[in-house]
Amino acid sequence: MHSSQAARPGWRFPATAAVGAAAWGLWHAASPSVRRWRPGAGRSIRAARLQVRTFGSGPPVVLLLHGMVAAGNCYGAAFDRLGGTARVVIPDLLGFGGSMVPTGTMSGDDHLAALDDMLAALGLADRPLVVAGHSMGGAVALRFAARHADRVRGVVTLCGALYRNPAEADARVTLMGPAEALLGGDGPVQAKLCAWMCRHRTAAGWMAVAARPDLPIPVARAAVQHTWGSYRAALNDLVRSPEWQPALDALGRAAVPITLAEGARDAVPVSGRAAALADARPSVRYLAQPRAAHVMPLSEGEWCARLIAEHLHSTR
Repeated sequence: MHSSQAARPGWRFPATAAVGAAAWGLWHAASPSVRRWRPGAGRSIRAARLQVRTFGSGPPVVLLLHGMVAAGNCYGAAFDRLGGTARVVIPDLLGFGGSMVPTGTMSGDDHLAALDDMLAALGLADRPLVVAGHSMGGAVALRFAARHADRVRGVVTLCGALYRNPAEADARVTLMGPAEALLGGDGPVQAKLCAWMCRHRTAAGWMAVAARPDLPIPVARAAVQHTWGSYRAALNDLVRSPEWQPALDALGRAAVPITLAEGARDAVPVSGRAAALADARPSVRYLAQPRAAHVMPLSEGEWCARLIAEHLHSTR
């Protein structure tokens, strides 16, 4: 009896780990993002300062921009259809994923210049453009498109991070996911956590997988492919910045068609903002995907790709 009782504590950790692993596996298998995402087409190459995946052919260029603590692999096989009539370009934004840089800071203008340099290196600098972006990438898409309004056929934001001040942004960054909630802000605690991840990036990647059973494993692991400098710069100069507003106004004056798309179950965008922006501007439309949360390009990739494809047929 005594030996049996003594043996029980030794089994607690394996039993708990087994239950946890089973729960993770069930959640992972049931996730719409996991079930619907597959790796996308194309080959990964270096173009100026950015690592970029590109495929397809046709006169227009479709530029797909990812969100914060992410990489271009969030755009999976559901977006391959765009390559039938366009050249699709999916970069890892400056400081993230394959475009990670070890030191230095990056301003919003640095991000935009890196995209210009990338298109020039690919020989696509004069092509007509459709620009789309998820979350932070939505704000970048508006700002980049405004620089090239004369050749932009359309812009699509997917759950765009359209915040008017830092406090508004900070209140919602923590809703983007566990990594963002943990790293939210730019104080000493966040700096130390990010420094630990840089020293132990492989372990941090698998920790990200454990924390997000709702994501495909390659997408979850990409969440740690950045440095403190790139994260902090993106937070301050892209997510917290209101520079998307003058960009939206400039695109409106140029009559560039814009689609602001959100998931009806997404708490990250400011409620009602995108709809109000569309009501006030004739060239802007608002659409809500009834099933989607913030990871809409993963869970509803085909729907998102259709919205982008519609702008390819613009006669502008």
